[in-house]
Amino acid sequence: MSTPTLRPKDIIAASVDKPIIVKLKGAKLLRGILMSFDQHLNLYLSNAGEMMEDGNFRDLGNIIVRGDNVILLIFPSETGD
Repeated sequence: MSTPTLRPKDIIAASVDKPIIVKLKGAKLLRGILMSFDQHLNLYLSNAGEMMEDGNFRDLGNIIVRGDNVILLIFPSETGD
């Protein structure tokens, strides 16, 4: 029996309503709850904020991130590992 292949879209879809970290062009890091996304990787994040270099967090509220600015998606472990 073969193991089903997970596509990137499947991984992102499984992360809806969960925390996510997004690295953007310009070395910005955003953290928020992934509410939805589309085929262009436009992301709708709730309770979002920018993670600053000094360790502070700047609250941004609910935001839409344009997909062509996204460099990396980080899916934090639910177990904290």
